[in-house]
Amino acid sequence: MESSDPKRRAAYNSWSHFTTDILIDVASKHVTSAATYATLRGVCRSWRAALPATVPGPHRLPPQLPFLLLFFSRCRADDPAHPAFFSLTSNRTFALRHLADGHESICIGSCYGWLFLLFPDFNLVLRNPVTGDTIRLPPLDGTIGLASPDPFMRNLLFEHHFFIHRAILSSDPSADCDFLVALFVDTATSRCLTWGSGDRLWTIREHPKFVPQEIIFYRDRRCFAIGPNGDCAIFDFASATVGGSSSGGGGGFFMRVPKLPVLGTPFLVESAGNVWLVMVNFTTPGKETEFIFCRLDFSRLPEKVMVVPRGFDLGGQIWFLGQCNSMSVASTHFPGFEGDSIYLAEINWYSSEEPRNNYTANIWEYQLKNVIAHRRSVEGERRVYSPLPQLWWVPPNLHKKLGE
Repeated sequence: MESSDPKRRAAYNSWSHFTTDILIDVASKHVTSAATYATLRGVCRSWRAALPATVPGPHRLPPQLPFLLLFFSRCRADDPAHPAFFSLTSNRTFALRHLADGHESICIGSCYGWLFLLFPDFNLVLRNPVTGDTIRLPPLDGTIGLASPDPFMRNLLFEHHFFIHRAILSSDPSADCDFLVALFVDTATSRCLTWGSGDRLWTIREHPKFVPQEIIFYRDRRCFAIGPNGDCAIFDFASATVGGSSSGGGGGFFMRVPKLPVLGTPFLVESAGNVWLVMVNFTTPGKETEFIFCRLDFSRLPEKVMVVPRGFDLGGQIWFLGQCNSMSVASTHFPGFEGDSIYLAEINWYSSEEPRNNYTANIWEYQLKNVIAHRRSVEGERRVYSPLPQLWWVPPNLHKKLGE
């Protein structure tokens, strides 16, 4: 996003005369950070035209630390507010032009570097905020009790996005043409909506009352979900039939399994080929937070899910925790970042009667073996379209959708 400051804009314009052949060669061979690549594209129009939104093939960036999606931020006090990312690598905030319409939408999920953006007309899109790739999903209007003509009720449903409780992807749309979108609806009738590439409409499946607090795809098109108080269920989309459900141990796409002893806020994360349950007790943020780690074993299904306790050894991995938004990266790719660490983001609101409240996003780093907690803080701004917003981890995905 180009600056509104005349002096800064003049400085950027001076770079527009830089030889683009050299720029392309440097970017394609030597740039290893997604944040740096995005910054280069934002210097001026000629650089943005010279550098494609996706990393030039066959160049592939190494694994990247995720960005933290902020609701709105300002580079300068007199700049307009815009959706922004905070980079742990560069320790700064920057904007991406592909979220220019973000002020009109609510982000209800983030998977594999793709955002679920819900607009006031109840249209839902998948957007890669780095490349601008957009996948338009079928309209939600009329699918989940949104037929009310009352404008107040429709606005209330949108602004509080009560009806969509969780939104996840089975795989990365940049690497798998057969990815599946799954929406879990919190309405009077429990429903799950799915969509796959080539579908014209949502597939709607009803199931016994169950509201997933945390959910993850663990094999093929099967999800494991944890509800309040440790209630557990399996959603099997691999063999699902429309409308099928089961309250016991077989048939249909929904199956309850015995409860797990959840002691704290549950997070599910896939790391090194395993699914882990992390339970976090937020007693005093940053000081006395307690973690419990367990590996989940699905080999005994449908009888039960086995829980294997684990200590603080994460195998040198760094885990970023967020419900339906957790991820794992190897610390060996990131010099200066401690392995066996946990990152969590929280919001501190400033009291205000204004609809556009300022807030502070605190990013806590917990070094488990060293028993050390660090905090980074970044300022942001809430807008009228996000009364109940959430922070999202977004791993930068600079690769094209398959088929392009």
